[in-house]
Amino acid sequence: MKKQKSNLDERQEQTLLRIERNGCWFAFWALLASLFIQQAVFGMGELKVVAGEWIIFMLLAAYLAAACMKNGIWDRRLKADPKTNLLVSLAAAILFAAVFAVVGYCNYRSLPGAAATFAVLFLGLFVVLFGALSLSAVMYKKRANALEEASCDGPEEQD
Repeated sequence: MKKQKSNLDERQEQTLLRIERNGCWFAFWALLASLFIQQAVFGMGELKVVAGEWIIFMLLAAYLAAACMKNGIWDRRLKADPKTNLLVSLAAAILFAAVFAVVGYCNYRSLPGAAATFAVLFLGLFVVLFGALSLSAVMYKKRANALEEASCDGPEEQD
């Protein structure tokens, strides 16, 4: 594929990249919010209602994860360590389990059922999320090290 010359100067290029980044993250979080709202409104049984949004959300999430991993990027602020993985997994598991428990309670008016939903979802999600983040952190560190070694071993510039 032939790369075309840009009509933008460096400042405009950086501004466009920032706009595109903000648009991507807006779409990501808006899709996630849309999924939660639609599930709350239409109920858990109507997955066909959110199928399109779910597919787009998952494709976007997979692309962002794969592209970051390929380029040896983890996050601007968070470190790829067990403590961060634990805290992020706990927060996400609590949030998702609470949302599903509240929706279940609203649909069936059963506090024991909502508590059981929360407990099962929390434990399952926490284990899966912590495992996935830990595995991803290991893969990230290997990739970042490989990229670092490749840049050190690459051809040196001559003055």
